[in-house]
Amino acid sequence: MNNDLHRAAEEHLQRGNQFDENGDSDRAIAEWQEASSLDPDCTEAHYNLGIAYADEGHADLAIAELREVVRLDPLDLEARREIAEIHLETEHFDDAINQLRQILHIAPDGETAHLLAQTYFDRGRWDEAAGALESGALLEADADLWCALGKVYELQRHRRDDAILAYRRALAANPEHNDAAFALQRLHVPVEEPPDAGEVEHEEEE
Repeated sequence: MNNDLHRAAEEHLQRGNQFDENGDSDRAIAEWQEASSLDPDCTEAHYNLGIAYADEGHADLAIAELREVVRLDPLDLEARREIAEIHLETEHFDDAINQLRQILHIAPDGETAHLLAQTYFDRGRWDEAAGALESGALLEADADLWCALGKVYELQRHRRDDAILAYRRALAANPEHNDAAFALQRLHVPVEEPPDAGEVEHEEEE
C-alpha cells in the first residue's frame, strides 16, 4: 500500500473515532468502512466496525469484521472474546465454546475459563464444565459454579466423590461459601481431604 492510501485510511479512521465519541454511530460506521476499504489490513477499523454492528444487532456483519481482525492478528484476544460473546447472545453455543477454547489455548485466564465452564454447565455438560474450571485460576465467582456442579453430581448415582471434590473446590475459591460448607456437613465429610494412612505413619515416625 502506498503512503497516500495509508494516510487517507488513517484520516477516515480517526474521523470515525471522533464521530463515535460524539454519539454519531452512522457517520462513524461510514468513516470506518471507508478506512477499511482503503486499507483492508487496518485491524482497528475492522474491530470498530465489528463492535458497532454488534451494538446495532447485526450479528453476522459484526462477526465478519471481527473474524477479519483475527485473520490479520490471530493473537487478538479482545476480538476473539467479542466473537464468543456474540455467539453466546445469538445462542450459537458450539461456536462460542470453540472460540473460548481457542482463547484459553493462546493465553489461559480465569475469567475466560469461568465463562467457558458456565457455558458448558448451561448446556448440561457437567464434566466439561469441571474441566474448564480446573484449567483456570480459582476465582471467587467460581465458587457458585463449583457448588452447582456438586449438587448435580450429588443427584447422580455413584458420583458422591465428585460431589465432595466440587464442594471442596467451591470452598477453595471462597472459604465463606456457606452452601458448600453445609453440603459437606450433610455428607458427613471434612472440608479438606484427610491424609492417607501412609502419610500419617510417616509423620509419626519423624
